[in-house]
Amino acid sequence: MKIEDLKVGDIYECKVDEDMDHPFKGKVEKIYEHSALMEIVENDPKDNSNKMELNNKIVVSIKKMKKTK
Repeated sequence: MKIEDLKVGDIYECKVDEDMDHPFKGKVEKIYEHSALMEIVENDPKDNSNKMELNNKIVVSIKKMKKTK
């Protein structure tokens, strides 16, 4: 995927190496050069405390995202 393919408001499946232990779905809020600020919209219940600590937002590398179907 290319950064040009991202659109604000689209939902992506994401996985990060830090902060969240399981994959989650996020909605694009802001696009950066090689990443995006995501609002966490769906996550594994085991990550609820992590999500709260992050205020429902996390920056994700474009390499760690894929479009949901």
